[in-house]
Order: sequence, then structure tokens, then C-alpha cells
Amino acid sequence: MLPFSQILRKPNQAFRTEKILAAIDLGTNSFHIVVVKLRPDGTLEYLTKEKESVRLGSGSSDYAVITDEAMDRGLACLKRFQSLAASYQAEIRAVATSALREAENRQVFLNRAEKETGIQIQVISGNEEARLIYLGILQGLPVFDKRILLIDIGGGSTELLVGEKGEILFSTSLKLGAIRLTEKYLKKDPLSATDIQKCRIHIESVLSAFLPQIETWKPFMVVGSSGTITSVTSIVLEKKMEKRDRLNGTEVTIDQFKEARKQILDADSLKKRLKIPGLDSKRGDIIVGGVLVLDEVLQRIKALSFTVSEFALREGIVYDTIESWFRRKDSTLPPLDNIREKAIKTVANLYPAGKKHAAAVVKTTLQMFDDLKDLHQLGNLERDYLETACYLHQVGLCISHHNYHKHSYYIIRNSEAMVGFSNAEIEIIALIARYHRKGGPKGKHEEFKALRPEDQLLVKKLAAFLRIGDGLDRSEKSIIERLDAVYEKGKVLCRLYHQKGTDPNLEIWSVEEKKDLFEETYGVSLEFQTFTL
Repeated sequence: MLPFSQILRKPNQAFRTEKILAAIDLGTNSFHIVVVKLRPDGTLEYLTKEKESVRLGSGSSDYAVITDEAMDRGLACLKRFQSLAASYQAEIRAVATSALREAENRQVFLNRAEKETGIQIQVISGNEEARLIYLGILQGLPVFDKRILLIDIGGGSTELLVGEKGEILFSTSLKLGAIRLTEKYLKKDPLSATDIQKCRIHIESVLSAFLPQIETWKPFMVVGSSGTITSVTSIVLEKKMEKRDRLNGTEVTIDQFKEARKQILDADSLKKRLKIPGLDSKRGDIIVGGVLVLDEVLQRIKALSFTVSEFALREGIVYDTIESWFRRKDSTLPPLDNIREKAIKTVANLYPAGKKHAAAVVKTTLQMFDDLKDLHQLGNLERDYLETACYLHQVGLCISHHNYHKHSYYIIRNSEAMVGFSNAEIEIIALIARYHRKGGPKGKHEEFKALRPEDQLLVKKLAAFLRIGDGLDRSEKSIIERLDAVYEKGKVLCRLYHQKGTDPNLEIWSVEEKKDLFEETYGVSLEFQTFTL
């Protein structure tokens, strides 16, 4: 991980004012819009997002035309999206995929869209769609340095891409969308085994030319995005009786997928499928086609699991568009491999007045952590959790001072900006911040009690350090400029260095009040000595 202090202190100077972008994804099944604000420091704030099931590809099994009914639905949705973007005074970029790129009458739709809404729609190729989805995934998962196989099953097409470090090693777009397969093979209700088998054979024949090429790039991590993937994951989590606010970063094992697949295929009618816990009712009629595609890919590449990305095409459009803005300014967008740092910077912006204090806390806390490796026996990953909590522990002050540590927990735990971290990691970081003041972790606290025992201990260990670091800047004047910590014979001695003429008495009083969790957790006594520089 890059040093956060460098990122937080070096704002990008490409823009002097904020810019707002509305990215619209016109898919075969759904239209999506996301509105984001680009700040001068290079961070993004997501202002709103909407999704509507339009079914632009419905009614034409060969996708030769967009029906009048589908065209009217699509234009009505675009008008609503245009009004939403206008309310934010956002610049619009709209991108269309399979249904429009294949339709013979697409120009009719494009002309009407521009005339009735003022929106110029860019119809992109399948490979460009895959590229943008890859850019989107790199915004939401820390997989820049990993070789990944992307599987994105849309309404009209499936995109497969192998990427590594932002480079595309292989990509293809196949006419194997969930709506397309449903229209061609799976329209009967109830479904017959014969129809499902015909659909399977078709999928196998289309994939057969490409999967051997993909296998040459093994080993890779499998990442899935879009509706079929998230629907399957929701079914898996319901079966586990596990509730999550976000699916991003969730790993689904092949055995869990097979159980969900069985539930879906055993439900031979729409009425039965709509009773499957976790399945979105708007996807009940097309989920079978999507699952059959996913099943064939996973089986052929012998995947052991896949990881879910809630970031896809629309986030890719955002990054690609903003990158073009930066190029016009002869500047560069922050790289794709630092999404955790950008997430921290975005959340920290909620309470900008606390940034100087946060930087001071990071400095002393990590100095102490690094000096006491023999005591805590933790590694770089845990150090990253501590550093993140140091930067964000005061963010709850943007709500109120009263119980702000609890507000900090809530914000960190629920912020959509915390991309790049798993749900488990976010919970740990949020609890470390939660326990930087007032009472320490207790078994009666529901969130703490829900952690695994080993994670409970980790929260105690790291919160103990944060409490000391926060106390050593009690005056918020960065009086303590250096810290040296030594562990010997059941005692930790911290030597604190400050400039002549500064008074560290408030800091010493504060850490004496807050050191109990450290002493209890590590079974040591903690003493402080002050020296002038």
C-alpha cells in the first residue's frame, strides 16, 4: 500500500473547481445512471445513482430491431435520467451496448434520443464494453496487480476479459445474454428439460472457441459483475442467512454456486423462481439463461470460486471520461492501483478540519507500532488497518461531537466510498475507530460480539495503539514530533520528543487516562518520558 500521508497531502491541481458527471449505461436489460462530483483534489463523491429495467432487447429474438414498445420505454427512461442529470448541472456521457449496436433501426432511437433529450449516445463495440467494465472493476476491487478473468453477463451479451495491471491480455464479447437466451430458448412457462438442454448446447458451442484461449492465461482470479452474478450471490447469502449492505468483494465458492444453480433450475416456472429467497423479482424470468452461461464458464475453467464486483460499466465510463478531462489539462488521473488510498481520502473529506490531527495521529501511532513489533506480532496488513482507522477516527465529528466515535463507526461501516476493502475489513477498521475514545471493547457490544474471536483480539490490539496516538495529539497542535518505544521485561517505555518552548502536559495527561486498554491487552505497564529536541 502506498503511504497515505503522501496522497492526502498532495492534491491534484488539474482542476480548480468541482466538475459533475452523469454516466449513463444503456444496457439490453436495464438502464443505469450514476452522478459523481470530481473534486479539485482528484477524489470522487457519488451524488446519486438509479437503475430502471427497460428491456430494450425484449420482443426481438435476433436483436434485428428495437420494437416500438421497447423504444418508448427506453426514451421515457432517458428523459427521466436527463432531468436527474440536469438537476445536478452534470455533463452527460451515455454509452449503449448490445441491443443498440445490433439493431438495424438503432439510428431511429439515437436520433429520437438526441432530439427529445439532447443526449448524444455513443454505441460501443463488445471489446470496448469489456474494456470499460474492466476499468470499472479496478475502481471497486484491489485487483490491479492480479491477473483476473472478468465475466460480465448482460442482457444481450457476455463479456469475457483477462486483464492484469490495467492491461487487457484477452477479451471477447459473445452473443450470450440473459434476455437473448430467454427469448430464443427459455420463453415457455413452465420450462422443459429439453429447452434447457438446447440452451446449454448453444452456450457450449459459442464458448468452445474461446475458453481454450482463456485457459492459456491461467492462473487467474475470477471476478463476476452485473445482474446474474449479483443475483446468484444474493441467493447464496440468503441461504447462509447472512445479511450484507454491499456485495462488492464477496467471494462465492463453486459449491455455493452449485447450490444456487440447483435452486434456480429446479424451479421450472416463474412462480416458483419468484419464491427463491434473495432473487430479485425483476430478474426471475431471465435468470436461468444467465446462470447457464455462468455455469458453463465456471465448469470449463475449473474455477474454485468467483469474487463479486458491484462496479462495472457505468463506473468504467466515469473513470474513462474523467481520464479524458485530465488529459485535456495535461495532467494525470491518480493510478488505478491505489483505490484504497482514494477511498480513505474520500471519506476523510467528510471532516476536512480533522486532517491535520489525523496526520499527527498516524505519525506517532505508526512509529509506536513499528517499534513494538516484537510485542504485538502483527504484520503489514494489520498496520494498514490501523493507519486507515487513524485517518478516519474523527470523521464522525461531521455529524456531532456527542458520541462522535460511534458516528465514525457508522460512517466507515456504511460509506459506499470504502471500496477496495472487504466487508470484514471495513468492520474491523470501523471498530478500531469506534474504540479510540471512551470505553473500550465489551462483550455486550453487538457489533464487537459478532466478530470472530481472533478479530475481536485484533480490534483490541489495534484500538489500543490508536488510543495512545490520539492522546498524544490531545491539543491538536502536533506537539509530539517524535516517539521511540522500547519493550523490555513486561514494560513499554515511550520516549516523547517535543520542541523547546512547547508544553506536552495535556498530551501526557491524556495518554495516562487512555493507556488502560493497551496495558490490559498486552499485559504490560506503559510509561512515558518527555525530552526536548
